[in-house]
Amino acid sequence: MPLPSWMYKFDTEGAILDLVLKPLTESYEIVRKDDHAVDYEENTITERLVWYLKTQTSISALYQRRSIDIVLRPKEQVAIDEKYEPDIKFNLGHRLFLHIEAKRMYAKQKWSTSDYLSNDDGIGRILSGKYSRHDKHAGMLGYIQNGDFRRIIENVRQGILETSCKKVQDVTDIDNCTLSVHTRIGNDDITIYHLFFYFAG
Repeated sequence: MPLPSWMYKFDTEGAILDLVLKPLTESYEIVRKDDHAVDYEENTITERLVWYLKTQTSISALYQRRSIDIVLRPKEQVAIDEKYEPDIKFNLGHRLFLHIEAKRMYAKQKWSTSDYLSNDDGIGRILSGKYSRHDKHAGMLGYIQNGDFRRIIENVRQGILETSCKKVQDVTDIDNCTLSVHTRIGNDDITIYHLFFYFAG
């Protein structure tokens, strides 16, 4: 699955920005127009995001030509011996694999940010090597369905700082996107892109 020749000029960060983060934001802008999105379960939101990534974003033609592969894992682990898998996998022509984990956040519930920051369910799966073990980059999506959008993002950022975090900064080219760099088990660094989507109206 080779990339078109023009894509080889991208560095890793540029490829992630143009071929993952911007298209995810484009897909979100479509999904958020659905009045029912505020009530959707996590998997339903993810399924719709992936559908529009494949059909109505700036990378849809690349996907349809098989220059980029986008894989959806629609169900969560239900048995102890099942393999963990992230929610979305991007394969950019065998040059970059980016695994993305999604978490729903709802301010009136006790798990407002706890699932996102969890060692077992959220960012911990990346930091422990359950996801992206051999990769230098990964992603997290936060689906915020109620509450103060800015405050919830700030709470997540503060929680990230309490992990094995070396650096946190905004991704200036993408709204509501943060980058964090962590030292993982084994002492290798991983960069995680955090993208927050608001569905509460």
